[in-house]
Amino acid sequence: MLSKNLANYRLLLASNAVFSFAFGVFTPFWIIFIQGFGGGLQQLGIALGLMALAQSVTSYFAGRWSDRLGRKPFVLFPTFALSAVTLGYAFVNSIHLLYVLQVANGIISAMLVTALTAFLGDLTKKVSRGTDIGKFHAVVGIAAAIGIIAGGFILSAQDMRLMFYFTAALILISGVIVALIKE
Repeated sequence: MLSKNLANYRLLLASNAVFSFAFGVFTPFWIIFIQGFGGGLQQLGIALGLMALAQSVTSYFAGRWSDRLGRKPFVLFPTFALSAVTLGYAFVNSIHLLYVLQVANGIISAMLVTALTAFLGDLTKKVSRGTDIGKFHAVVGIAAAIGIIAGGFILSAQDMRLMFYFTAALILISGVIVALIKE
């Protein structure tokens, strides 16, 4: 990798490690969260399905737009937007509001994941692309696993709202790291 690309790769890796740790903190506890305002497994399935559907529909357009407008805006904006959506989860008091946030999460996540994947391709050399992307996902996966473990400790000591505040703050830090990337 060229030195500029290596620096950007490392920043993107650091940002996504923080991001994955953050999402790992609360993701396994969705059912507890939903049960807190009267929901159950059906509502969990609908919420996750709405997010996946919104993400699927948006991905194609997000890829085209990131080709035209650049990768960094499509990684930076969604990171900050997901911080706001995650903070919004702390104030959910009905299943309908959760569904709205899940659709927003899906749209924003599509922008982020699509541009991130393209950005990784842009930053890596063809001869070592698989190795570099493999390292990237290994580090991000370890960060997510540590986040899941940490989430169990946080939830046992605090309520679910604190997890959302903590996660939103970490995602915000992830966005600040992305802002340092020079495209």
